[in-house]
Order: sequence, then C-alpha cells, then structure tokens
Amino acid sequence: MGGLHVFRLTRYFSVMSLLLVVVAGSVLAFFARHSATAHLSTIAQAHNEAISQVFLNQLWPHFSEFVLQEKARTPKQMRDEAQERALPERVRTMMRNSNIVKIKLYNQRGFTVFSSDPNQVGEDRRENPGFQGAMSGKSVSTLTHRNEIYSFEGTRPDVDLLSSYIPIRDGESVVGVMEVYQDVSPFMAQVDRRLFQVGGLALLLFAVMYLIQLAVVRAAQKVLVRHSAELERANNALDARVAARTEELDKANRKLQAEIHERQTAEQKLDHLAYHDPLTGLPNRLMFAEHLGRSIGKAERSNARLAVLFIDLDRFKEVNDTLGHAVGDELLVQVTERLRGQLRNEDLLARLGGDEFVCILEQLEGPQDASRVADKLIRHLGESFHLHLHEIRISASIGISLYPADGMDTNNLLRAADTAMYQAKKLGRNGYHFYAPEMTQFALDRVLLERLLHEAVVNHGLKLNYQIKMSVGSVIRPCGAEALARWSSAQLGVVAPTKFIPVAEETGIIVDLGEWVLRTACHQLMAWRTMGAQVPSISVNVSVRQLERPDFVAVVQSALAESGLPADGLELEITESVIMRVGNAIAVLQALHNMGVRLSVDDFGTGYSSLAYLKLLPIQTLKIDRSFVAGIGENAGDESIIQAVIGLAKNLGLTTVAEGVETPAQIAFLRQAGAGELQGFFYGEPLNADGFLAHWRHAQAQADAQSAVPDHLSDLGVG
Repeated sequence: MGGLHVFRLTRYFSVMSLLLVVVAGSVLAFFARHSATAHLSTIAQAHNEAISQVFLNQLWPHFSEFVLQEKARTPKQMRDEAQERALPERVRTMMRNSNIVKIKLYNQRGFTVFSSDPNQVGEDRRENPGFQGAMSGKSVSTLTHRNEIYSFEGTRPDVDLLSSYIPIRDGESVVGVMEVYQDVSPFMAQVDRRLFQVGGLALLLFAVMYLIQLAVVRAAQKVLVRHSAELERANNALDARVAARTEELDKANRKLQAEIHERQTAEQKLDHLAYHDPLTGLPNRLMFAEHLGRSIGKAERSNARLAVLFIDLDRFKEVNDTLGHAVGDELLVQVTERLRGQLRNEDLLARLGGDEFVCILEQLEGPQDASRVADKLIRHLGESFHLHLHEIRISASIGISLYPADGMDTNNLLRAADTAMYQAKKLGRNGYHFYAPEMTQFALDRVLLERLLHEAVVNHGLKLNYQIKMSVGSVIRPCGAEALARWSSAQLGVVAPTKFIPVAEETGIIVDLGEWVLRTACHQLMAWRTMGAQVPSISVNVSVRQLERPDFVAVVQSALAESGLPADGLELEITESVIMRVGNAIAVLQALHNMGVRLSVDDFGTGYSSLAYLKLLPIQTLKIDRSFVAGIGENAGDESIIQAVIGLAKNLGLTTVAEGVETPAQIAFLRQAGAGELQGFFYGEPLNADGFLAHWRHAQAQADAQSAVPDHLSDLGVG
C-alpha cells in the first residue's frame, strides 16, 4: 500500500473561510447598497413630485395650451412657439440654483412638446415604460448614471440622476406627463462613503474571527498529522508482508495470463483470416456461404424472401494495369466503405475475390426492395474516387437472384446472381439485372466464347483480312488498306467481329489481340511493297485498353522497327469515345504524331466529343460513319451531316474517308460533297493478303486506264 493521504485541514479551512467571507461581504454590500439606493430613490421621487407640483402651480397656465393642443406641429414649430411664449426662460428662472437639471413635457400621444434640451423636442416616447406608467396615473422613477448631460446651467459631466415620469392631471384624467431629472450625485457619494465605512468595519470583524478559528484549526491539524504518520507506518509494514507473500503468486499469474492472451490472440487472428478478406476486412467466400445457408434456413422457417446481389466493378483491371496494384487495392478499400455506407446493419457484404463483391438482403417485401438497393449502390459507386493524386471513375454491374424463386440453396442462388451480373454487363454495364432461367445458357456460351477466344489469340487462330480504300479525284484510284481481324472457330464456326471484339474489350484480351494485329499489318504492308505493290498506308484500329497502357507508344515503335515500315505508312484509327475516355489521350496521340504515324478519328459524328476538343488532336483524317453514308438519298439529315463533316475537315486541313460505300448514288453524292477517300463493298469486301494484292493490282491498272480516258467518259469507280 502507498502512503496515506493526510487531510490538510488548515488549507481547506483557509480557502473555505475566505470564500465565505467574500460571498458574505458581497451579499451584505449588495443588499446595503440596494437598500440605500431604494431609500434615496423614494426621497428623490418625492422631491421630484413636489417640484413638479410647484412647476404646475406657477407655470401651468403658460404650458397648458402648449401641452393640450391637438393640432400636429413639427419640432421646429414647437421650439419656435416655446421661444415666443418665453417658456425656456421661465423654466430656467424657476429652477435656477436647484438640483433639477432637466424638465420635459409630453402630450397624451407621447410626443415631447417641451424640453429644456431643445434637441429632444418632437421625440416619440409612446413605447417608453416610464411614460406608459405615468399615463396610467403612477409616478415612475429610474436611478441612472450619465457620463454627460445637458442641464439648465450647461453640460454636466459624470452625474447620478433620478428621472421621474409624473402624471399631469386635470381632475381625474391624466392630460400629459412631466419628466423631471434630479441630480442626486451628492447623495450617492454619501451613500458610497457610508457603505465603505460599514464594509471596512465588517471586514475587520471577519478577519478577527478568521484568525481565532485558524488557531484552533491549526492545533487540530497537528493532531491529525501525528495520527496519520503512525497509521502510515503501520500500513507500510503490512504492505511489505503482503508483498512478500504474494510476489511469487503474481509472477506465476502474469506468466499464465500472458500465455492465455497470446493463445487467444493467435486463435482470433486465425479465425479472422479463415473468415475474412485481409485487404478489406469483409467476410470472405467461406463466411458468405455459411451466412447465406443460415439466412436461407431462417427465410424458409418464416416463409420470407431474401436476395443475393453479385457486384462486379466494370473495367477494374484497367486501373490495375495502368495505375498499379497499390492504387487498385486502395480503390477496393474505398469501394468497400462506400458499399457499407448504403447497406443496413443486418445486410451482409462479402468480397469473393478480385473486384467481385456479394451482398445478402434479408426480410424483403418484394423484388423492388432489391432493385432499390442495387440502384443506390450503382449511383454511389459512380461518384469520383480520389486515390494517390488520381481522380478515378468506375461503374458496377449487379446481378440479382431471389430466394426461393431462383434457387433453394447457396450454390444455385450465387450462380444465378453471377449469371444475372453478366447479363447486366452485356446490356452495357453500369446497371443491374434480375436472374432469368434463360440466362444460364447465355452464361455458358459466354464462358465458352471467352475461353476459345483466349486460345485463338495465344495460338494465332485469328486471321487478318484487308479492305481496299480509294482516293477521290478526276479518277478514283486505290490509296490504302484497312486491316480487319477475322475469326473462324472449329467449335463456333465463323464468329462476327461484333460478337468477339466486345468480349475481347471486356476481358482485356484486346491488348494482346491488338498488338498482334498491329505487328502483322506492318509486316504485311512491307511484304506487298517487296512484291512491287506500292500500297501507301495501312490502317489499324486501336481500342481504349491499348491506348490506356503506358507502353503503347513503345509497342508501336517496336512494330515499325521490326517490320522496317516507315512511320508514315501506318495509320491508327481511334474512335471518338476512346479519345474522350483516356485521360492522357492528347499526350499519347501527340507522341505518335511526332513519330510520323498518321492518326484517324473513326466513326466520327457518332460520339460525344466537342469541336473545341477536336482541334487539339494531332490527327490527319476523319472517317464518316457508315450509318450516315447508308442514309444518302433517303435521309436529308444524314446528307447534311456528311456535308458538315467534310466542310469541317477541310477547314481544319483534314482528309475525310467515307465508310460503307455500296452504291453509285452514294459515290456521286460523296464526290460532289468533296469526300477525300471512299471505302466499302462497292470497291471490294475484306480479303486475305493474296486476294487483296490481286485486287489492288487490278484496281490500280483500271485506274491507270481510266486516267487516259477523257473526264466526261470516266466511270464512277472501279470494280
């Protein structure tokens, strides 16, 4: 045990006694001053009432008409009339050498009709409590201190005043109010002196009482200190004996507690790792499965509904690939917090792995409850994330399965939600979709397509076809080629680009596929040139995934170096949407332009880019989308758009290429509108390398032959 605490009686007595003296003195002083000032106010008010009576007896005949007049007058008129009647002089004569410093008269309406201070004439005092009290028949007085006041004898500084509002009666009725200011400074000074004398005597008596009691308390303190010291020595001896007896037990107990704590901590860590995701702290797949099993059992017993939401982040792989896994991990942590913030405490949120999350919603009234939650999650995930100096925007696709409609056990419900999620992605991402039985076959087809496409890219199972491009002049002649990927699968047959390209984009396969197309196209163009066909350039489409990669410029440089193709022989086609989605698109395009690579905006007019943004791009070509070309001769709006695009390109010094040309009427319109190049089935469908070479030579020979024919006999094009 430690030393005993000794109660310091003297200290506490001193503090408490001083506090009591201060409080008692303050209370006595307050009540003494209050009593004195109240007594003084009573006497001074009686004096003011007497003065007012004398004033009324002597001067009322001069003032009565002035006060009782009902006609409205201005302050200046009242001051002038008072001077004409010599009222200020009469009042000053009567009050000279008295302690009255100011007199004011109010009519029944509360207006100051006369004041010894002329500046106050005309003031409205109806709301003044003193005036209202006097009008009710009672005299009302207020004791105040003024730093300065205008009096009969001039300005007086530092004055204690008693102002009294006194009713002016005419029989039983009050016809006006007189306000009398009395200088009570001498009386207040006398009160203060008397209070000082009384306070000093009281302080002396308190001090004598304090000293007598202090002597008694100090004697008692000495006794307490002596007894405290004896008790502390006894306690110290007891503490030593207890410590000696329990020291060994304490050591054993501490060792045991440490071992128990270490084992509990290890068990808790193992249990947490077994059931939680180490990055986000969310329940993992194992805990989710157990919890969903319990939720299904509870729903079955209570005949209730529940929903499983399968949440997958759209294009999360792009964040990892472009910004690194550290940023990707931080994004997952922030996504977790944002999801948690929109769910109830009883809802379970788990991470299955990667960018896949799953949520269990219990006690649902109907499917609309699940759709409301899904819509809220998608909306909040669509807001910006700020990570390591990067502003990142993502979206999410959510699949929803319902118990018992879509499954009676954990596996079926999760599989149904996963399948519905893929349907949400298929419909454009950034949305949710409920499971339907027909989706299962779609999911199986999608998995098969992804697997076979990946194998085809790895094993070079895709081929390149090439479509001829024609330049418009006095003679239409071949000017280049566009490389187009084609896939014929042993299991699926011919797979359309519109089917496998989106899958390649979503899965990231497009990066490897695009690089293969780029390198193959460069080599093929050099092969044609070696065989004597001087094809000026070859066009290759570039996806957003490729453009986002930090090594894309290096990949292009490598493809040109390996093939030996000059940079101006390569044209990269990039859609408007790709340019708008990539944050550093202008910098990447400028680097390619500086290399000498030609750049083209594909499907121009179908995206959402602004013209102000377009003028910043280092491009050479705008490609008019085939949907506008198809409207030539049928849709005046499409024709107007084509003319506007061609005019815009000319003003910016750019070439235009019209895609999807299939009829002579389209060619005639495009030539008249000023299109620079044409491309479409009218001039040839995409062909393999050998077929394209033969077609190129034939088109070149036909153009050369036509160039010798007079212009009016020249045909529209070559077949």
